Amino acid sequence: MCGLAHYFESEGLSTVLVGFVREHIEAIKPPRALFLDFPMGRGMGKPNDPVFQKKVIREAFGLLDTDSGPVISDFPEVIPVKDGRMGYALPPELVLSVEDIGDVDAVLAEVKAEMAALRPDYEAAVAARGRTTVGASGLEIEEFAPFVAGFLNGEMPQSPRKGMPAIPLLKLVVEDLEAYFTETRTHRDSIDDLELMGKWFWEESKTGRMLLLLEAVSIASDNKVMLQIVEMSLMAPRFWSEGPLPGTSAAGW
Repeated sequence: MCGLAHYFESEGLSTVLVGFVREHIEAIKPPRALFLDFPMGRGMGKPNDPVFQKKVIREAFGLLDTDSGPVISDFPEVIPVKDGRMGYALPPELVLSVEDIGDVDAVLAEVKAEMAALRPDYEAAVAARGRTTVGASGLEIEEFAPFVAGFLNGEMPQSPRKGMPAIPLLKLVVEDLEAYFTETRTHRDSIDDLELMGKWFWEESKTGRMLLLLEAVSIASDNKVMLQIVEMSLMAPRFWSEGPLPGTSAAGW
């Protein structure tokens, strides 16, 4: 993004960049940058807090008044991260095995029931916000869990999307599942806590458990494409400094 800012400026367009990694901003020196000491990916800061979000926007746009740069300004408020992490990470000891799967149909039934129970609250969240980030995969919500469960037998299922292989689609489905749960809970319970949300989804929900079972299948697989699920960090939020999981090559770490 810093490089794009230089390109746009060379074409006569004024730019302001908001960023989370100060070292990158200082090295590439975009013309105008607002450094946010927030968890990664939360460019407007606090969800469901339009007053705070407008403060960030106004602070960023205020940099357009500067005639020359590079200028790096620090946003005055900090949203702390935990233990140096930019977001939630699974406990290192929380690693399931293929023996934990049991009956795949039973796993799928539990997840479908859990998602169905959340559906009214999800729809209320969408109605209140007027938007949703669920939909990156292009699948219907009812298709998410069956597609993921299709991997639990150790075989790669057929991708239901023409032109998109199963593994890239899986990544998008996992993102949709996380968005479904996050949008529901943040609206229903007015939660703004990355650690709490991560713990609920990955450590307590049936859906999170299904994804950890898929991680176990990937680790045990002889299929190099299946192994990419873990090796390229396509799914579970493992903190990089904890090191790779046993049985993986650490390609994504």
